[in-house]
Amino acid sequence: MSMYGRDPWGGALEINADSATDDDRSRNLQDYDRGALSRQLDETQQSWLLGPTEKKKKKYVDLGCMIVSRKLFVWTVGTIVACGLLAGLITLIVKTVPHHHRPAPPPDNYTQALHKALMFFNAQK
Repeated sequence: MSMYGRDPWGGALEINADSATDDDRSRNLQDYDRGALSRQLDETQQSWLLGPTEKKKKKYVDLGCMIVSRKLFVWTVGTIVACGLLAGLITLIVKTVPHHHRPAPPPDNYTQALHKALMFFNAQK
């Protein structure tokens, strides 16, 4: 017995002559379940079995200077609005967060000397 003379499930590789009669029997309408045939399919089941019947038309938006698909138009407007909201939110946060200003440096001797020198020169006029 050779190892290639059998199918992987252990049976012989013969084709039964009865297969033609099996096909004829399966095509016979009496083998079908009459209850399943008499029941009408609802819309969802019909769409599963038959697939889409007609193609959807693409919707377009006329902007005056050009015509674009509705999907592209919605995505573009949505992106612009989202960017505007993000910029507004960033601006609002920057304006409302308190800023830490450094206090003015205390006057040193140079500042006091300059002030006295200017008063002296102004007095000379």
